[in-house]
Amino acid sequence: MNVILASLADSFSSVLFMDAAAPPTAAPAGSGPFQAVIMVFLVLLALFFIFILPARSRDKQTQKMIDSIKINDKVLTTGGVIGVVCSVDPQAGEIVLRVDDSNNVKIRFAISSVYFVFNKDAAKKDGKDKDKDKDKGAKK
Repeated sequence: MNVILASLADSFSSVLFMDAAAPPTAAPAGSGPFQAVIMVFLVLLALFFIFILPARSRDKQTQKMIDSIKINDKVLTTGGVIGVVCSVDPQAGEIVLRVDDSNNVKIRFAISSVYFVFNKDAAKKDGKDKDKDKDKGAKK
């Protein structure tokens, strides 16, 4: 019995203190400060492509729309007001809209408040294209 207990004690102590006697292992390859810097860079790059590029594209589109506004265009403001452009002053950043023809009511807005321009020419062109498509379908 003493032999068995001594043998168990020896094996138990060797298992218990095995990690302390073993030489330290090297850190896995690729870990360290360089990997952390690369990960931060990749996250920032992903955020750039997700948020900043689409915002720039939207800003360019909006600026192009604002630059193309001319007198007698029908526009929608961010406040939901629909009116016809009476005058545009890009230097002052103002636009005057006629919102009621019967009483000749005009309201001055910041030009940046224009949300959408109803383009009459494009609507007419789209209508003509649709009519042509219908005629082609009928001939076939």
